[in-house]
Amino acid sequence: MTQENETLEKRCHMFAHFVLTRFNVRNSYHLTEPSDAWLIDRLALFKKFCIPSLSRQSEKEFEWLVFVDSKSPLWFLAEMESLAVETFEMVLVDGAFDCAYVSSAIASRTGRPYIITTRVDNDDAVARDFVEVIQSCFTNQAFEFINLVHGAQFAQRKTYLRPYTKNPFISLIERPDSSAPSTVFVTHHYRVQEKGTIRNIRTSHPMWLQVVHGGNILNEVVGLRIPGTTISRHFECELSFQDGFLDLSLGFLGGLGRIAIRFMRKPARVIEAVKVLRAFHPSQSGGSFS
Repeated sequence: MTQENETLEKRCHMFAHFVLTRFNVRNSYHLTEPSDAWLIDRLALFKKFCIPSLSRQSEKEFEWLVFVDSKSPLWFLAEMESLAVETFEMVLVDGAFDCAYVSSAIASRTGRPYIITTRVDNDDAVARDFVEVIQSCFTNQAFEFINLVHGAQFAQRKTYLRPYTKNPFISLIERPDSSAPSTVFVTHHYRVQEKGTIRNIRTSHPMWLQVVHGGNILNEVVGLRIPGTTISRHFECELSFQDGFLDLSLGFLGGLGRIAIRFMRKPARVIEAVKVLRAFHPSQSGGSFS
């Protein structure tokens, strides 16, 4: 074993890493049980994008917990149990899903001094080295959010570059000591700056792919159009693209227009753009990741 691998192994024994995914749990956005049609559609997205990308990570030392409402239809629970084999752990939630429930679930699954928790939605995908890059940011932090700002959106077979410092793929590294872990669900992903420091990390390719499909609550296409082939090699899920030259050119110009309009409607978004640019600078991120 090389000294580098030995050091990495020792670091991994310091923390437990949990990727957390909500499926059909009840919360402030979903107070009622979803229909069978919604579950069928979301399962298709889950199987197409989320499962392949997380089950084929370059770094295998993490646990993936998928939270499911305990009152789900029996057919759905059976399907999830089948999918979970050697891929994720299905966690049944009685009642509302909140931070306290997640904290208890994590605390009961590890005794390591540090905990990393990472959000990934059930209809999205992450790059092959997503977990690896997050874990490489571990430096015995007591409490720090890790944000991989370089991402993309995928809508109607078109791909858009989407740098974002408040994205829903954020992680939290913490040392809870005797207290219960806060977990990344301690607050909404766009408010984490109210809870602690954030380290925005530069990467050489998009680390996450937000799938915009019409059933999203908050998602909209806001990035710059790019050829899908520039990101496809980094994601272990099935992606097909509509990338004709004219279509790409018009899409790129349209993206510039949408961004300009967003800045005019809310000038404060310029601050977000500056944060993204600073995150890409090696002196801000501690170096870039391949």
